[in-house]
Amino acid sequence: MKIYLDLIVIINFFYDFLIISATSTLLKRNISLFKIILSSIIGEISLLTLFISLDKLTLIIFKILLSMIMVYISFGRKNFLENIFYFYVITIVLGGSSYLFGGDTYTTNILMLMLISPFIIFLYIKSIREYKAKITSMHDVILIDGSSTYKLNGYLDTGNKLIDPITKYPVIMVSEDLKLESKKIFYVPYHVVNSSSVLKCVKVDKVLIDNKIVKVLIGLCGQEIFSSEVNCILNNNLREMI
Repeated sequence: MKIYLDLIVIINFFYDFLIISATSTLLKRNISLFKIILSSIIGEISLLTLFISLDKLTLIIFKILLSMIMVYISFGRKNFLENIFYFYVITIVLGGSSYLFGGDTYTTNILMLMLISPFIIFLYIKSIREYKAKITSMHDVILIDGSSTYKLNGYLDTGNKLIDPITKYPVIMVSEDLKLESKKIFYVPYHVVNSSSVLKCVKVDKVLIDNKIVKVLIGLCGQEIFSSEVNCILNNNLREMI
């Protein structure tokens, strides 16, 4: 079997370049192109294992140390464990996709490198970012209203910026089906496209978001604006408080 060393070097370099770039993009590290290239060049040392016989344990240790050096060169010491973790995750994703779509010929591997791999990495980064955005927007909400306590799943909605003009409290939304007992009722005006109205709100005894007490009004809305995962819509003005 012929081995084209120049193609192996190119393929290995671009895979390392893709992994480091994807890690930087996913974690928003914004490292320089020079560091990515330098790290990818260091990664070429792994090709020595093609010519040097190593036992399995030594080979694993060698590759781990080399990858740690690559991550250190690219990102430095800050958040090193997080950087190395996602470096390995992306490596596994890329390795798995290479095994699935790759072949025995250099043409197939180059096609995989140039076309399929970037697309797979793009989909992976997109899904991870969407998941993180969703998770960071979810909060535990507890309403204490007289003798009743309600535990809700709150979603921090950037579109909800409603403030009561009298109390200056932000308004969070819950379903009117909760039947809150509070008699402290407020009517907060709000505006939508080409129309305006008022929202019935109440002030309960205590509201905790992620175990932090906040001063808010509770807007009572129809159940149709909620989902099976979200039964409380938080106010964007609470972002700095929670």
